[in-house]
Amino acid sequence: MAGTGDKIKGYANEAMGNIKQGVGKLVGSEKMQVEGKAQEIKGEAQQTIGTVKDKAHDAYEGAKDKASDAYDSATQSSTADKASGYANEAMGKVKQGVGRVTGSVETEAEGLAQEAKGEAQKARGDIKKSVGR
Repeated sequence: MAGTGDKIKGYANEAMGNIKQGVGKLVGSEKMQVEGKAQEIKGEAQQTIGTVKDKAHDAYEGAKDKASDAYDSATQSSTADKASGYANEAMGKVKQGVGRVTGSVETEAEGLAQEAKGEAQKARGDIKKSVGR
């Protein structure tokens, strides 16, 4: 990941800082204890930077995937949109029936949502067909 190097350096600095603090206490050196504490804090900050870099990288990848999905959806043919729409509409109706039979309001609601998605896909296909896609 993007922040792995920073995290590794951070763990190393934190560990070395803790060691310096311990040695400073052992030999009675306040200066060494302060330097150790400073190095420990530096290590914690490096770890945080690594985590932030990882999260930023993950967010970037997620946005890139969503953009790719949007592009695919926009460039998909009207026939493919309509076919997907009919399939989603049919599956939605099946889920609604299963939900009613089993008494699962959640499954029935999922079916309604999937049926609505199918209807929207069919409409998108109709629009694309009217503009020549």
